[in-house]
Formats: sequence, C-alpha cells, structure tokens
Amino acid sequence: MRIAVTTLALFLSTPAPPPHAKPFWRAIVTQKFELPPGETAPALAQELVAALGSPDPEMRDDLGFTILSSWIYTKKFLGPAELRPIVKTLQVNLKDGIGGGESDRVLLRSFSALTLSTVAARNNVDPVLSAEEYNALLDSALTYFHDEIDLRGFDEQKRWMHTAAHTADLLKFLARSPALRVGGQARILDALTAKNRHAPAAFTQGEDERIARVVISIVRRDDFDRDGFKNWLAAAQAAAKFPSPAAVSSLRAQQNIRHLLSSLWTELSVDERPSAGAEFARTALRDTLKTLF
Repeated sequence: MRIAVTTLALFLSTPAPPPHAKPFWRAIVTQKFELPPGETAPALAQELVAALGSPDPEMRDDLGFTILSSWIYTKKFLGPAELRPIVKTLQVNLKDGIGGGESDRVLLRSFSALTLSTVAARNNVDPVLSAEEYNALLDSALTYFHDEIDLRGFDEQKRWMHTAAHTADLLKFLARSPALRVGGQARILDALTAKNRHAPAAFTQGEDERIARVVISIVRRDDFDRDGFKNWLAAAQAAAKFPSPAAVSSLRAQQNIRHLLSSLWTELSVDERPSAGAEFARTALRDTLKTLF
C-alpha cells in the first residue's frame, strides 16, 4: 500500500512535458499535416487549442489554427469522440475575459470561434455533432457574437484579431447545416443586424463581406424562409437610412448596415450558381437598394 501511495505521489508531482517548440509544428506543416511518428492527434490537439490564445501570430494562426483545421476538416484525424471535448473547450474559450475591454485575451476567443467554424464545416459533410450539440454550438456562437466588444481587426504586431469576421465564418457554416430549424434563420439574420447597429466601432477590414456570406448561406437553403428574409431586409432598410437626429453612434450604425447590404449585393451578383432563393433575395435586395442609393 505504501508503495502504491508513493507511486501515486510521484505521478502527481511529475510535471507535464513541456509544450513542443515551433520547429516541431513547422515540420508538421512542411509534411503536409501528417502526424509525426509516435504522436497522436488528440494529445497534440490539446497543445494546439492552447496555442489559439498565443500573442505570437505564427504560433496562433500559421501553426495552431492551421494544423487544427487540417486535422479536423481535411485529414479527419479527430473523430466525434475526440472532437466533442475540444468543442466544449472552445465554447468555454468564447467566454474567456468577455466584456473586459481590449486585451490579448481576445485572441483565444476569436481563434476559438474560427476553429469552431472548421468543426461546423466538417459537421455539414460528415456529421460529428448531435442535434443537441449543434443547437448548443449555435447558441454559443450567437451569444458570443452579441457579447464581444473587442472588434479590432488587424494589429501590426499581433496581426489578425478579427472577432466579427471569425464569428461570421462560424455562423456561415452553422447556417448551412441541415440541423438548422427554419426559425433559426431569423435568429441568425437578426444577430447580424444587431451586431452592425450596436458595434462600438465601424467595420473597416472586410467584416461586411464575411457577414454577408452568412446571409448567402441562408438564402441558398432549400427551406429558405422568404418571408423572414423580407422582414429582415425591411428592418435593415430602416437602419440604413440617414438617422435623425444624427449622432456619431447612429451614423456609425447606418454606415455598417449600408456596407453590409452593399456587400450582400456584390456577393449575390457575382455568385452565378443557380438558386431560386438567391434569385429571390437578389430581386428583393435590388428593390431595397434603390431606396437607399
């Protein structure tokens, strides 16, 4: 018994192995994301998830996110059993330091949302989430999209932060899911309008284009809710008109909505894939834009 206790004590006191250095991860990229001999994807994924919050852009983006996205979507090294705890960790990360103002903690939140977009894309072609897990992920994404106030896009040292764009990528793939209920379309569309109206800063680094692609995912659905889209468009039209009285915040909101509608028009115009829903949206949007420009 004393030997067993001593062995347990030694195990508990043994420090975890240090994380792998960047050359290890660079080699994985060089080897087209194959697993190194003797390594497993679930074990290495824990390090990669932690790296999503690194202030080092290479470690966070070029290595951490890039390798994870390959193993989740392309290589499929992580199956449903391995992905579920990762998804839960990433969802928890979306709340880390939320509402606390600008800080490096935004990096973990933003790149967790971006990594979850890869999970959502995988789930659309190779279901790895149950209906309940999908709904929980949608709720987490919408809550984070609403609550995130650090909307910085690009930083010269830390490079991409881009919370609005990364969360839009997540919503884009969630909006394509067969698990999305018809009522969920309106929830997503309303969230896009609210983000643009209440954002504490104007979007200037392509966020409008990424958000417009969320709408594209909805209008191309077989169960596209046309009436819901028309209601959303009417609300966006009202928000895009010149505010009276004018104020900095209302003018910012107006410009954000106008840029979203303009980007949506561009996306619908250049996407030539046949779609009755897209054609309906294009016609309705053209009529709306005529009243604004």
